[in-house]
Amino acid sequence: MSVGDISYILGRAHGVIGNFLTKSQINLLLSSKNLTELRAAFTQTSYDAIIGDLNFETQISDVARNLKNSYSELLLKFYKQAGSSVKKKLRNYSERYNAENLRIVLQGNYRGMKHEEILSRLVPVADYSIDYYSRLMNLSIDEIISIQKNEILQRYLRKANEEFKTSGRFTPLESAIDQYVYSILPKVSKHYEKYVNMKNILALCRCIALGVPAYRYILPNNFIAKGLNASSIQEVLERYNYTPYRTVFAQYIGAKEVPLHELEFAVERYLLNYWKKTFRYGTVLQMDALIGFFELKLAETMDVIRIIVGISAGFSEEEIRENLLYYGSL
Repeated sequence: MSVGDISYILGRAHGVIGNFLTKSQINLLLSSKNLTELRAAFTQTSYDAIIGDLNFETQISDVARNLKNSYSELLLKFYKQAGSSVKKKLRNYSERYNAENLRIVLQGNYRGMKHEEILSRLVPVADYSIDYYSRLMNLSIDEIISIQKNEILQRYLRKANEEFKTSGRFTPLESAIDQYVYSILPKVSKHYEKYVNMKNILALCRCIALGVPAYRYILPNNFIAKGLNASSIQEVLERYNYTPYRTVFAQYIGAKEVPLHELEFAVERYLLNYWKKTFRYGTVLQMDALIGFFELKLAETMDVIRIIVGISAGFSEEEIRENLLYYGSL
């Protein structure tokens, strides 16, 4: 990876991050008592132009879609401007969004949604056109699986489809897509290996809580194998009570109850703090610094959506604040 290639793109990222929300701006959004006040508060942020003329009262799903599309378009813009070495990494990174689009198409077909509604939920992805996804909507699940470019994704989906045909449950197909995402992320950065391990720990805990077999919901590897015969969530956490996993899970070891949603949030918070430091202090030779930029931008975007949805649902400022990821890193 050439110095010039990564340094050019990182320079652009550092220019964009100057428009990220500040803590005071987020506090202003959080202080809004209703959607009218919230829309007025957004005029003090860079998100004002993205929201445009959309009405918070009647078009909240369109607002969320615009925000996610804006993030995806930024990633696509960087991808198009990158040199070949950076582009390869960004292509692997953006595969998570292709996987999410595939999930939306499969769910839409399964539920009988209109094609227009499915298309409205898709986001721009490097190397995948909207025409490609439109084509998928007219195919059976077997046909969709057969034309997947990635052999790993194809293998996961084919196995899950056999279970889907037998049980009629869509969950195995969703889990197959998650497993694919977790298999591709470590190719972007070695640090994602720790993230995937943490997600596997969470999946194992969830399976124990629900009393279902774990094999379908985890990405098999030697790391998670030593926890598969654990009989309780506490036993799982105790088996992984060492660095870096202790950093996330230690406070829950010995607790009478372990709220899984809190564990999930703790994992995401741990990862985001890593990416923030990597972007801030990374050198021109570190691709991880660029990935850190996109992880921060994604977290900021999702926080904005959480604020809008939270105020729309009538949650208190404190309730919304507790569920913000990017805000907690400021």
